Amino acid sequence: MPTDILAVRVRPGEIRLARVDGNAHLRDFAVYRTALADGSGQVGGIYLGRVKKVVPALEASFIDLGLDRNGFLGLAEARPQQHMGGKSAGDRISDHMHEGQNILVQVLAAARDDKGSKITRRLSIAGAHCILTPGDPGVRLSKRIKDDTERNRLRTMVVGKLADDLGCVVRSCAIDVSEDVMMREIKLLQAHWQDLQARAKDTQPPSFLSGEDTPPVQFLSESGFSGLAKVVIDDPALTKAVEAELHALGMVPPGGVVRHPSGRDIFDEYGVADAVAGVLDPVVRLKSGGSLIIEETKALTSIDINAGGAAAAQNSTRGQDLAMATNIEAVWETARQIRLRNLAGLIVLDLMPVRGQDAVGKIVNTLKKALSHDPTGPQVLGTTKGGLLEITRPRRRAPLSHILHGPCSTCGGNDASSALTVGLAGLDRVLAEVWASPALIPALRTNPNVVNALKSDGVEALFDIEIKLGQSLDLIADENMPAGTFQVEATKDHA
Repeated sequence: MPTDILAVRVRPGEIRLARVDGNAHLRDFAVYRTALADGSGQVGGIYLGRVKKVVPALEASFIDLGLDRNGFLGLAEARPQQHMGGKSAGDRISDHMHEGQNILVQVLAAARDDKGSKITRRLSIAGAHCILTPGDPGVRLSKRIKDDTERNRLRTMVVGKLADDLGCVVRSCAIDVSEDVMMREIKLLQAHWQDLQARAKDTQPPSFLSGEDTPPVQFLSESGFSGLAKVVIDDPALTKAVEAELHALGMVPPGGVVRHPSGRDIFDEYGVADAVAGVLDPVVRLKSGGSLIIEETKALTSIDINAGGAAAAQNSTRGQDLAMATNIEAVWETARQIRLRNLAGLIVLDLMPVRGQDAVGKIVNTLKKALSHDPTGPQVLGTTKGGLLEITRPRRRAPLSHILHGPCSTCGGNDASSALTVGLAGLDRVLAEVWASPALIPALRTNPNVVNALKSDGVEALFDIEIKLGQSLDLIADENMPAGTFQVEATKDHA
């Protein structure tokens, strides 16, 4: 019986989503910034771009997407679908495009640091159960669908239902799905592709053509619908939009899509407010008394298992048993933290020392099992000679730390993104104060960096809250306010 609840908290500039199990345990978490106008490119977004520059020395081109930085299109992603021949194809980037050419592309990875978005010509349109692949005909099934009978059923269901130039990848969450649901989804995806093509013909580049679904539906498409009991949202407009999208997909959960009544914070209601507040804490406590120490850098993420109560007498039999138990507990929590923080790239886990390859093998197999339900498909590479356990995970969205703290979180900088996080928290507090005291006419006092962030990247959030307040919000730039702090003040009360 499904028990998971997706709690969606909507505030000016951002949407926070917490997937909570039946025991009020935070299973998955994401933040979508609706305010951020950083020009990084929406992952999955499809653009009509213009080839700005072809660079033969790099076997790549730079595509103007209308963003702050041009997108990067390497040779492997520049080939049309029918010419995907790998490294031995013998072609050059100039064989496939020229400067000034209009081109349909999709964002694979958002811009980071000083690098533009990574893009591809290999377009894909994702649904709940399958992924449409324009220009790449054929039906392929997820390797996670193991049962031969089910694979044959799904293949038979889809073959012959697509236009000649379209292909389809059937996702693992399609197991046991009915033919009616699958056909409805394929029809919707094909209609979306036809609409996108029509808009591309009538649009001048550079132009954004198509993005993902609403954040809750996008989140569920990535994390999976299995086990979901209901969706609860504290915003009426988003509630209606999500309900319509899930109904169209035939994926409305048993408990439906419900609006959360105002008056109590939705994360408090479902018992995960503290877990959400501490989701990026560098130290994660384990029940055994040990802990994980998580540090993100540009090159990799390191996760150190701190022994805690298992530190004493590690060379003794009891010490080895404690070390083994702590390692096993730690790898389960590591898998959970990887998803909560959306860690990607190379992840290195520093295990507590254990004796023998059998013990190490048990830890590795436990980690593989813990990661097996991660929809991104992380890979456990094994252990190094130094006893480090290596993991790689594909990068789909920005790490949570980049969204909340900014890309310089590891160097302690107060960049515009982290200032924006503080500013959005301030706007959230303003709303809470006004709801508690409707007669209040508020002002927000904070550091000048935060004010600047709200007036630039956060300007849409600022407009949003002013609409809700029915008046402009006075922002007071106070150089004496420490970075990361704010204060809601009353400017005057209604007479």
